[in-house]
Amino acid sequence: MQHPDHPLRRPAWLGLALALACAGCAKNPNERVTGDAGRMLRVSSKQITVDLDEAQRAELARLQDRRVGMVSGARALAAGADALTAMGFAPVKSDAEVLLVEGERNRIVGNRWRAAIRALIKAKGIPLRGKPDHESMRALISIRPSPGEGTLVRARFDLTVWDTNGDSRTTTVLDGALYACFFERLDDSLDGRKPRPRPPVAPGEVDADCTTPAGGTASG
Repeated sequence: MQHPDHPLRRPAWLGLALALACAGCAKNPNERVTGDAGRMLRVSSKQITVDLDEAQRAELARLQDRRVGMVSGARALAAGADALTAMGFAPVKSDAEVLLVEGERNRIVGNRWRAAIRALIKAKGIPLRGKPDHESMRALISIRPSPGEGTLVRARFDLTVWDTNGDSRTTTVLDGALYACFFERLDDSLDGRKPRPRPPVAPGEVDADCTTPAGGTASG
């Protein structure tokens, strides 16, 4: 006769409970979850925000700041809005009172025909692992005039990617090429030149993040 604690005599729900308990064992400590999508039964979408660690915060500080000389806050504000518009952000909103510019850029990253097939399969009750579907990049530009040191322009770009299950993951962009792209177009506007437009990106194509000149091709 088998002992009650023998593996074959343990209730099935015990193994499931242990599996669910261990599912979060490897969780990234920098991830914040707002909506967990349920455990046994999916009842909502899951949103994850990934905070920067100390090394990443230092990298962001290295990328995001530019002093533009003795430029008025209003002029720097307008130049920041021009730069984001040239990069394909829309809408772009400026707040002259707090010297803040915000913009949003959306694009599809999945194939629509594949999404349609997946929707038909899921409609039959067959669970599928989520795949990237669309993304939204948010830009936040702050202006800080300083009579002694010149005006500081600080940029931050956050990217949210949604998958085919409706779950999302938000991270702060640390790609130096993107920040360089913004500051190049900021300089264009401050120097009286029209900022170069961002090359168009078709749905499903790799985004060049406007690092190539207008009419050029993305590298890599």
